[in-house]
Amino acid sequence: MSRPRRLCRGANHGPPGGIRWHDGGRRRAAALRDFVRIDMTTRSQSAVPTKCLTCEMLAQAPLACTDCHQLLNHVQGADYFELFGVPRQFDLDAAELNRRYLAISSNIHPDKFATAGNEMQSFALRASAAINKAFNVLASPRQRAEYLLETAGGKSAADDKRVPPDLLTSVMALREEIDEAKSDGDTAALDRLRATISRRRDEADRKIAELSAELTGSSDESKEELRMHLNAAKYIDNLLAQLA
Repeated sequence: MSRPRRLCRGANHGPPGGIRWHDGGRRRAAALRDFVRIDMTTRSQSAVPTKCLTCEMLAQAPLACTDCHQLLNHVQGADYFELFGVPRQFDLDAAELNRRYLAISSNIHPDKFATAGNEMQSFALRASAAINKAFNVLASPRQRAEYLLETAGGKSAADDKRVPPDLLTSVMALREEIDEAKSDGDTAALDRLRATISRRRDEADRKIAELSAELTGSSDESKEELRMHLNAAKYIDNLLAQLA
C-alpha cells in the first residue's frame, strides 16, 4: 500500500497558497539536490549562465518550508546574472531584467509570509534583501560594470585607486571654477560648467560600456583601464553633485 501524501504549509502553518504535496519529503529532497547541482565548468565557458533550476524555482509560486534553507544559501551566494537568468554581459534588456525581478520578488515578498512560521518569515526577509541587492547592481550600468570587472578577476576600487592621467588636475581646476562661479552668483557660468561636466560624464559612461562589453577574455591591461575609468567617473559625479 502506498504511503498517503501529506500537505506542507511552511515551517508551521505556511504561507497562504504555499501548499506543496510530497511523500514523506523524500522526493522533495531529491528534487532539491538536483536543483542545486550546477555545472560550473559549462557556465564559465559561455556568456549565458547555465540554466539554474534553483533560480528558476524562485519565480514559481508557491514555495514550501522544505525549500527555504537550500534556496537561501543559493540566493545569497549566486551569481547575479544567473539569479535572474539573463546573459552575463554588460548590455542587458532592462525590461526583461525588471520582469524577472518582479516575478521573483513577488513570490518571496515578506508580506506573503506574514502568517507563516518564523523560519519562513526569516527566509523571506533575507532572500528578499539578497534579491534586491542583486537587482540594484544589475539595473545600474555603473554597478553592473563594477560587478562584471570584479567577478572577472579585476581589482576593486579599494584595491586600485588609479585614474587616467591628468584627471585630477582637470578636476581640481573645475572645482575652482565652480567655487568661483558660486561665489560670484554667476548662474550662466554654472550652467556652462554643468553642461561641460555632463558631457564628460557621458563620455566616461560610453568608455565604461565599451570596455565592459569587451571584458570577457580581456587582458589585465584592459581590466586595469576599466578600473581607472570607473574610478574617474566617481570624480565626475562628485563635480556634478557640487553643482546641484
